[in-house]
Amino acid sequence: MEYKRTLVIGDIHGSIDALESALKAAHYSPSEDRIICLGDYIDGWKYSYEVVDKLIALQAASPFENIYLKGNHEEWFLEVLNQNFEQFRVDRFITTKYRDWMLSGGLSTYLSYAQRSDAEILRHKTAFFDKLKLYHIENQKLFVHAGFDYQMGFEASLQFYPESLLWDRTLFRKVVQLWNLEQEGAWVDKKVTKIDQFEKIYIGHTPTIKYNWSIPQKMGNVINLDQGCKTTGVLSIWIEEQDVFFQNK
Repeated sequence: MEYKRTLVIGDIHGSIDALESALKAAHYSPSEDRIICLGDYIDGWKYSYEVVDKLIALQAASPFENIYLKGNHEEWFLEVLNQNFEQFRVDRFITTKYRDWMLSGGLSTYLSYAQRSDAEILRHKTAFFDKLKLYHIENQKLFVHAGFDYQMGFEASLQFYPESLLWDRTLFRKVVQLWNLEQEGAWVDKKVTKIDQFEKIYIGHTPTIKYNWSIPQKMGNVINLDQGCKTTGVLSIWIEEQDVFFQNK
């Protein structure tokens, strides 16, 4: 059985309403579509548990393998679960030790999960968080949360600086620089605008609203699907086979 469409979903950040609405706008069909998520499912809006539970359910109902990638926010949460789960309900300890995570949206995730049983938290950890992939490649297309070190390239970044796949912003900054030059009428070598060896590179992590773009832009061979759902509630879904996108309403 072959899927008909691949739905690439940007950073959800705890907004179950955005996820369900965007899937509806894209006319998602479990029997015909598969999903690739670019990470950052949690931290932001207050329904991180519900988002993860929904994604687990979507996989259970699908005849296809959905691809769920790890974002930097899942890296934070996994550190808490792996290293200090015994103290998870000691809120003063968690909020102090993981202050950076808390200030970056982690408090909403902590509150979302703290009301669940230990067994339920560990179910999500085993069924979802432990299975997240760092990247996915198929048919000369790269799917990754943040990108990679632009100067090093993907292969070297993966080997020597794998955390860049979760945190790096140099790739998108370079793409924006080249895009702006083209928009200003400057000549830019097409070999330069094609980043690395891939036909397409799908990323999230850096909200395009910081550059005053509320919709996804295909810049060279890079498509950024983080339109700032963490703060605006706007979630994008890109149909890989058609190069069209949908957003929640």
